[in-house]
Amino acid sequence: MGRGLTLLLAFCALASVAGCDGDATPDAAVPIDAAPSTDAALPADAAPPIDAARPDAGAAVDPSGPGPLSTMERTDTVRRAGRNTPVVAYVPEGAGEWPLVVFLPGFQLESRRYAALCERVASHGFVVVRADPPASLLTVSHVAMRDDAVAVIAWARESLPVGGSVGVMGHSLGGKVATMTAGVVGEVSALLGIDPVNGGSPITGYTMDLPDIVPSVTETLGLAAGYLGELTNATGGSLGMACAPMAQNYQTFYEGSTRATWAAEWTFEGADHMDFVPDTAGCGFTCSACTDGTADPAAVVASTSTIAVAFFRRHLGGETALEPYLTGASVPAGVRVRSR
Repeated sequence: MGRGLTLLLAFCALASVAGCDGDATPDAAVPIDAAPSTDAALPADAAPPIDAARPDAGAAVDPSGPGPLSTMERTDTVRRAGRNTPVVAYVPEGAGEWPLVVFLPGFQLESRRYAALCERVASHGFVVVRADPPASLLTVSHVAMRDDAVAVIAWARESLPVGGSVGVMGHSLGGKVATMTAGVVGEVSALLGIDPVNGGSPITGYTMDLPDIVPSVTETLGLAAGYLGELTNATGGSLGMACAPMAQNYQTFYEGSTRATWAAEWTFEGADHMDFVPDTAGCGFTCSACTDGTADPAAVVASTSTIAVAFFRRHLGGETALEPYLTGASVPAGVRVRSR
């Protein structure tokens, strides 16, 4: 979320500043200390080999519903430079390897609140790992969180049945960190930001640890980039602070992604910043700091899932037939799209 002040309440209203508290209980600690890769990015349309024995091979499945695959959960912890990142992986049942998608949550939001979205994407033939890079309310480094996400990708490569392309997605601060991750991991070929916010500290502004990444990072991305968002929280909010300020919102990410091989921006009419979180029960102040929109939150969550599934099937799975769900006649109702 955007700029403002007064410590606890200010930080609680700013998705761009804080981190996330891990919700997963690790089964075993896995030492990982991965350095950012400098490999060239894969083409946006690169698709992993399709195993004809897979349950979904050749299936024409509607992206607005659950996929044909059941999934198994794996809980673990990724260690890097003294930092512990809890992870939960959703792995499709069936033979073969699957494209990887890593999800990063918003400000002070546990990734479990996005479990329904992650499970939905996984059911369509992806290993989806939701991760909770450590950060405290008053001390956080977006750069360290990026490197945690890099380590999660390395862990997934070593520990899970993944192969082919890699995608990253995240909400709010998670969208910013996902973008930063795509900027240093060459194998990432698809980036989905869910109302991402490019913010720094409400006290110091941008710093080395809390960098301004638009367009310094976004203009380097030669991949498929999609950004969902809303305009309700571009201004206002608790204590007068915008949760997704206009100068740092999803539109700036889209406009800054000048080298993207494919790019789209989806505006959800009447939505607010927290409508993109599938589970807000008991969330407290963090989920109530943003001004409510007029859209039905359940409809926003459903449309977000549809776009996420279609996006990754299109850009990690090579299913060009899903393009209408992203930029054409099948885009969910109440969503305006701009693309190139």
